[in-house]
Amino acid sequence: MRVIPLLANTYLLDTLQGPLLVDAGMPQEYSRLLRYLGQTRPVALFLTHHHLDHVGGARRLWERWGLPIYAHPLDIPYISGVRRRPPFPPLPWLGDWLANSPRPVPQEALVPVEEGAEVLGWRVVHLPGHTPGQVGLLREGVLIAADALRVGRRGPFVPPPLVNHDTPQAWRTLGRIAALEVMTIYVGHGPPTTLEAVRALLRQRQAWLD
Repeated sequence: MRVIPLLANTYLLDTLQGPLLVDAGMPQEYSRLLRYLGQTRPVALFLTHHHLDHVGGARRLWERWGLPIYAHPLDIPYISGVRRRPPFPPLPWLGDWLANSPRPVPQEALVPVEEGAEVLGWRVVHLPGHTPGQVGLLREGVLIAADALRVGRRGPFVPPPLVNHDTPQAWRTLGRIAALEVMTIYVGHGPPTTLEAVRALLRQRQAWLD
C-alpha cells in the first residue's frame, strides 16, 4: 500500500489484478497525483464518496486510461452530475460552485458497488453518515475508512456536522467499525488509527451521554 498525501489521503493498493487507486484528490491536484503515480497505471479507481477532495481527478483519470470507477449507488448521482452536491461552505453561490467544481464522471465509467461486494480482492463496507453512499475497503485486518472518521493529535473523531450528510448516522457507522475485525484503520484526513482508539472514542461519547 502506498499513501499519496493530497489534501485528502489517496491510497494505491497492490492487488493480483494490478494497482487499485482509492480516491482521486481535488480537481486542481490532478497533475500532482500523476507525479506521485509516476509510471504506475492503476487498473481501477475506487471512490469512497462524492466530495470534491476525493473525486476531483476521477474524470480526467478515466479520460486518460479508461479505467472502471467504482462507487456506491447512493453517491453516484452526485459523482455523475445528475444531482448537485450540497454547498460547501454553506454560502449562497461560492459554496455551491466549490462543491460542484469536479467534472462529472460519465455514467458509463461508473460501476455501482454495495455492501459485501468485492473489488480486486477487497470487500466493500458501507459507511454512511458523512455522505449517504460513503464506502470503505476491508481486507486482512486493514480498513480504508475514508471520512467515516478523521484522526487528529488527540486521536480519531467523527467529522463535524458542517461536512456531514447525517451526523447521528456517522456515529452509528463508527459503532459498526468498532465491531469489525480490523487492526489498522486508514482515513481520508490524518494518520492511521487503531480499533482500540475507535472503541475508546465510543466509550468516551457514551460517558458524555450518560
